[in-house]
Parts: sequence; C-alpha cells; structure tokens
Amino acid sequence: MKKISVFIVFIALAMISLSGCKKAKEITCVLYAAENQPAADMNVIYSATQTGDGTILALSYVTISGTVTIQNPTLPWTITVSVLTSTKVSMAATGNVKNGSLKIAYDGSSGGSTIHASDNCEQQTN
Repeated sequence: MKKISVFIVFIALAMISLSGCKKAKEITCVLYAAENQPAADMNVIYSATQTGDGTILALSYVTISGTVTIQNPTLPWTITVSVLTSTKVSMAATGNVKNGSLKIAYDGSSGGSTIHASDNCEQQTN
C-alpha cells in the first residue's frame, strides 16, 4: 500500500510540473523598412537576417525596374542594386519566429547622400 501511495504522489507531482510548462507559440512577423527617395543615384544593399528559428516566407525590395519578390529566401540574404533618384527605395517581408529574431534592412550612399531603413521582429523564450 505504501508503494502505491508513493507512486500516486509521484504521478501527481509530475502532472503538476508538466502543466506549468507552456510551449512558446510561433508569432507572425510583418516587417517594413520605410520608403526613402535617394538624393543621388546610388547602389543600395538590401539584407535579411535571422537568429534562432526565424524564417522569412517572402521578401520584397525595390529596383529601378520595380518591385521584386522572393519566396522563402535562404538566410542570411543580401543583394546590391543600383537605384536612381526617381526610385522610391523600400523593403518588406513576412515571416515566423518562435525563439529568435528576423531583421530586414537597406543601406545606400553616394556623394555624401545616404539612405537607411530597417525593421525587426523578435521573440525570446526561456
């Protein structure tokens, strides 16, 4: 009888400790690096990075020909494109993260003129 009581107490403690564990839920990230119009023609470096289990499902960036969209890019991802003063430079992405982060950014400079924008999404679980 004593063995059964010890077993029941052990099972009860195990159930209580497991019920206190919460699994982190994956969050959806919608990222946007704000629009800039360069004061000079320049090269712009677009980039996307992640830490932990972050994944980007789709990302879009602007070139002189228009918007380019890439599905499921391998991270880290980067591309350099030439833009004109008439180009409205921006970048956007959607992705998921459970324990980590996602970041998109662009940087450009020419003749003393610079543009930059970035956005990130993060969730850390213990």
